[in-house]
Amino acid sequence: MKKIAALLMGLTMALSLAACGGEPTVNSDVSLGTEASSAVSSSTADSTSAAQGNVADHTVEAIQERGKLIVATESQYAPFEFKDVEGNIVGLDPSIMQALADDLGVELEIMDIAFDGVVPAVQSGAADIALAGLSATEDRKQSIDFSDLYYEGGQVLLVPQGMEDAYTQISDLDGKTISTQKGTIQQTLLEEQFPNATANLLPQFPAAVMELVAGNCDAVMIDAVSAEQYVKNYEGIGISSLSIEADESGFCAGIMKGNTSLQEYLNEKIAEYKENGKISEWYVEATEKASELGIE
Repeated sequence: MKKIAALLMGLTMALSLAACGGEPTVNSDVSLGTEASSAVSSSTADSTSAAQGNVADHTVEAIQERGKLIVATESQYAPFEFKDVEGNIVGLDPSIMQALADDLGVELEIMDIAFDGVVPAVQSGAADIALAGLSATEDRKQSIDFSDLYYEGGQVLLVPQGMEDAYTQISDLDGKTISTQKGTIQQTLLEEQFPNATANLLPQFPAAVMELVAGNCDAVMIDAVSAEQYVKNYEGIGISSLSIEADESGFCAGIMKGNTSLQEYLNEKIAEYKENGKISEWYVEATEKASELGIE
């Protein structure tokens, strides 16, 4: 029951973090997140109609002059972003955010909003960057630009334990119910590759997994790393051996279209964090913390 309660936790809020490791404080002004969310023109984050912001306000120089880096995310996707027992947003993505802010010499503000508001937040200029386990899909590329990959991984299906080898081809899931989070690359893959299955779209991945745990669906489409976390923390579920084809199999940072200044800076820093082993270090720390807390 404690794990179920943990899955259902998570109020949408904006958090500000001091750039040099200060204690997180709650930002009571969530209007930025509300505006970003309202800019979504459909139920998915891949189709947006947010007004284009001013690129000049989000260059590296502009961020340093402002003294604050604003990053949009959704804290419901362990080990990439989630909340610890004190309500702080932690995980791989927040570690990258903090390192970027430190290197820029500015404070970090995290906009914790619904996932379908993350792309519009960057597009409209409410946020400088989106770091939210975001894949560079063709639809999203119409709205924002992306950095190089900072994480590479595939997609899998979570299934009831004992059913790991039950599905050997896509058609085996015809008529089955597959849950996932709406507005994600997983929704796109589900609708494209499993046209004869019923798509059960939920606001967050934890809710989708709870549908499987409760026996209300046959499978959950999710990234491989998160799937491994769920299997570690919940009895009765496993990972299907069925292969999922995905062109966009990694995560990038999203930035406003045409913001080459910030894009080049991000690519440089991502390459640096990969080379010095920081990405791997932060990822291990995030997965260990998620396992210790028993949350995803």
